[in-house]
Order: sequence, then structure tokens, then C-alpha cells
Amino acid sequence: MPHVTDIEIIFQNIRQKAPKIHCLTNPVTMQDVANLLLAAGGSAVMGQNEKEAAEITGFCQGTLLNTGVPDEAKINACILAGKKANALRHPVVLDPVGVGASAFRRETIKNLLAQVHPDLIRCNQEEAAVLCSLFSDRTSPRSHGGVESALRLTESDVCSTAKQTANLFRTTVLITGAMDVVSDGENTQLLTGGDSRICRITGGGCMLSALCALFLCAADSPFDAACAAGTLWREVACCAGRRTDATHGGIGTFHTQLFDVLEEKIFNTETDL
Repeated sequence: MPHVTDIEIIFQNIRQKAPKIHCLTNPVTMQDVANLLLAAGGSAVMGQNEKEAAEITGFCQGTLLNTGVPDEAKINACILAGKKANALRHPVVLDPVGVGASAFRRETIKNLLAQVHPDLIRCNQEEAAVLCSLFSDRTSPRSHGGVESALRLTESDVCSTAKQTANLFRTTVLITGAMDVVSDGENTQLLTGGDSRICRITGGGCMLSALCALFLCAADSPFDAACAAGTLWREVACCAGRRTDATHGGIGTFHTQLFDVLEEKIFNTETDL
């Protein structure tokens, strides 16, 4: 887990640089992703058209490839943006949303990964297992639940899957679930805590992927960025939960509190709750 001082340095870098993230994300969570990046001290550019994808990537500092609600044009845009970011050595985060849900999604992700190297893959347990099955002899899960993982792996199995995925794609992996696991193939870190209500809002994973892209622009390594972003997101959810309970609020209050708490933590204006 990153030291408090290391996280503070990341916060400071974000406040100074205010990185722009090119978000090729899905329409279901686009607004939340944009608002999260603004709350965290960055900003989003939502250029989705393949005719402008590479150009927009060129003036941003990081790139998020979220393949939810895919079509051929969107995947082509992701490939063009990812290749441009690789050429510029800008960080790339891949969120392979529901990669196991259909043959089309599996083939498009396989094609994308053959051309683009992500610095970080943020996925759930089932998505990680499906990714491994595409490029290895590992058997794909029978249940392709997609966005919400149908797998419930043990701590040991999640760590093993994270390490395998990281080694297979020569990258850093953040697998989210009841516990999160970060691995770069050599180092592995478990993240715990948080609030289960994060699973009752749409876009909790998409927002974390965007936060990872932002942190990659401000951290020393993808592993440090993933550990810091994952740890912070769980702390934010925990604090948002406490504030929601204190006001007898519901899931809408919890959703709003996520943005408020995140902003307070990064800009050092946090209150006691």
C-alpha cells in the first residue's frame, strides 16, 4: 500500500499539472467520468470519433480506453487513440467492460490488445479471466456476466489471476471486487475497505479507471498509481458511506458524496466525517 507521503506527492502533482485525460468511454457513465476527473483536479476530453481520436490524444496527457457499449467505429477510435498515446509514451488505461459478454467483444478486445499496449488494465475478476483465455491456454469462464463479475475467487486465486494477467500483457493490473488486487507481475498488493454501496451505483468501476488514468500522469510508476488510486477510491467510498448514514440518506446521497469526498481529499479540504 502506498505511503501517505507518496499519495500526497501524487495529489500535489495533480494539483500542479491538472492533467487532461482523453476518455473514450461508454455513454452509460460518460458524465460521471467527466465529473470525477474535474473533482479530482484533472479534466476530460470526450473525443469519440475515429476521425479525431489520434489528434485529441496528442494534446492530452493520458488516455482511457473504456470499451463498454462497443461498436466497430468506437473500437477503431480506441485503437487509433491508443497507438498515438503509445507513440507519445503517454499512459494508457484499458477498461475491458464486459469483455466476456459476447464473441464480438472478445474479438474486438483481442484485436485492440494486438495493436495497443496499455500501461494499466482495470477490470473485474471475470474480465481478467476472459482476457487471459484470449491469449493463453487458460479456459474462459462459462458464465460471461460481463460488467458485474459472476466469479467469486479466493484471495489466493485473485492474486494469481492478477499476476498472470500482468505477465501475459506485460503491464500492471488492478482487479476489483470484494477485495482489490494490484499486480505488475512481480509486486502484488491487496486493497481492502470501502463501502458495498459502490456496487449499487452504475459506473463505480468506470470512475475508478478514470482516476487511475489521472494518477498515471502524476505517479512514478503504474503500480504506484494503481495502488494509490485503488486505495483512495475505497477510502472515498467509506467516507461517503459514513456521511450518507449520518444524514439518513439513500443511494443518491452516497453517489453525490463520492465526488465531494474525492475533491476534499485531493485538495486537502476534508472535514471530520
